[in-house]
Amino acid sequence: MRSPKVKNKYNLTMKKINKLKVGDESKIKEPLFWRNNVINAWCINRIIGTDDDVKYGTDNDIWIGIYDKPYYNRRIHVRCSCYGGMCFYKFDKFFRYEDIEYENDLKTQEELLRIINHLIDERILVMENGREKS
Repeated sequence: MRSPKVKNKYNLTMKKINKLKVGDESKIKEPLFWRNNVINAWCINRIIGTDDDVKYGTDNDIWIGIYDKPYYNRRIHVRCSCYGGMCFYKFDKFFRYEDIEYENDLKTQEELLRIINHLIDERILVMENGREKS
């Protein structure tokens, strides 16, 4: 496995990401987010992989949703999937060798971390304890 290209500057895990809170509501808008009125949430999503990965169902994806009101007791939901969306891609700690089977898995972790780092940098999301850096 190659070295990750994104730094985990907030020492995040998926458990910590799932405990993030909404910070600056005024920044939750286009073009960073897109609106899904069916579920009443602002969303960010990314497809990870090549056109051939999409064609053959070997792509991964990331979806982040910030709901208007709590959904299952929280407003922020994050999920990653693999095999063209057929399976969840689950991990807790970033960049552990045993959680990365394919290059797209590493790229998924890097892109998720890049997006979450940016949302924390912009104070759109905040850590549960109110501090950004651990």
